[in-house]
Amino acid sequence: MAFVKNNKKGILLPPAIGYSFKIVIELIKKNKIHRKYFLKLLIIIIVNLINFPFRAYERLFINPKYRKKALQKAPIFILGHWRSGTTHLHNLLCQDSQMAYITTYQSVFPDTLFNKLGRFLFLGFSRLLIPGTRKGDNVSLGASLPQEEEFALGDKVPISFYFFWLFPKNMLSYYNEFIGFKNIDIAQLENWKSNYKLLIHKAIKNTNKERFLSKNPPNTGRIKVLLEMFPNAKFIYIHRNPIEVFLSTQNFYKKMLPPLQLQDISDEDIDSSIIEIYKRIMKDYIEQKELISKGNLVEVSFEHLEKEPTEVLESIYKTIHLDGYKDAAPNFERYINYLKNYKKNKHIISQKQMDVLMKEWGFAFEKYNYNLPSNIEVKSELNNE
Repeated sequence: MAFVKNNKKGILLPPAIGYSFKIVIELIKKNKIHRKYFLKLLIIIIVNLINFPFRAYERLFINPKYRKKALQKAPIFILGHWRSGTTHLHNLLCQDSQMAYITTYQSVFPDTLFNKLGRFLFLGFSRLLIPGTRKGDNVSLGASLPQEEEFALGDKVPISFYFFWLFPKNMLSYYNEFIGFKNIDIAQLENWKSNYKLLIHKAIKNTNKERFLSKNPPNTGRIKVLLEMFPNAKFIYIHRNPIEVFLSTQNFYKKMLPPLQLQDISDEDIDSSIIEIYKRIMKDYIEQKELISKGNLVEVSFEHLEKEPTEVLESIYKTIHLDGYKDAAPNFERYINYLKNYKKNKHIISQKQMDVLMKEWGFAFEKYNYNLPSNIEVKSELNNE
């Protein structure tokens, strides 16, 4: 996978522009949209309607042949809470030429992928609009670069945790419904599984690779369902100091929500949602990881990956019995060298926030032996900026 620095300015639009029109209307009916976002909603609807004939054609005439395919190799799922290093690990492993992945374009337009005219129009549209870097963490963006599949999972079936980017007030209820699958109709869940498999088959064809590599943080709480779909799936779990996770997630939401949201949410509500969802997804992971067969799970720390990337990568391949490490090693080395000048965001934390985290997330500090990072400053109070 090629990589270049790209400082191009752009505009992010909600992934709903590529959704089924039925899903868009259902979301609008169920949620309160604040007036100041009506123009954004209108743009979503217009782009969605323009895409309708191309989307319909692909669903009717192209998707059926991919639904019948069988996976030749068990997929690999990168798990971990948001801002734990999942993106970094995904981009790194995608340097292995065997790894297939969802591209940013496919994540937004999953059913305008192989329709030639539709792809020409909307891929060009995506390349024009997508900024060169992500505001939340300076990670490179691009229509053909790896992306997580959660954006596309709400495309046809109304099950996607990332509906919260549109309606952030629903973050906790969306976790229960779309990660915990509580109160979800069995037939609807089976439909979601079927469309997930379709998404994977199309990603393999689109990237012309052999083995699907997923990076999708919501899957951290879905291990049981993933194993029902792929009994031999392999899993890589990455964890990071909870204090850095909290501050990085807080910063990420602050910068990424504005171009995507259709309703307002207070900073206090965002913080309380971050704290609660971390507890839920970590506890779900700890409970469900016992279901994974021996030899199909490896756990790594972000800190170790940063310090000794080659050592960690070699350990991953060895632990979950992946072939191809020697062939991929030169690509890994080039990518690691490319990232040497990457600038990380700096963070500070208030004593009050620190006390809350130690109380609410203490189980994670204890399990993975984390303390206050030396590079994070604790202040009695934070100045509002």
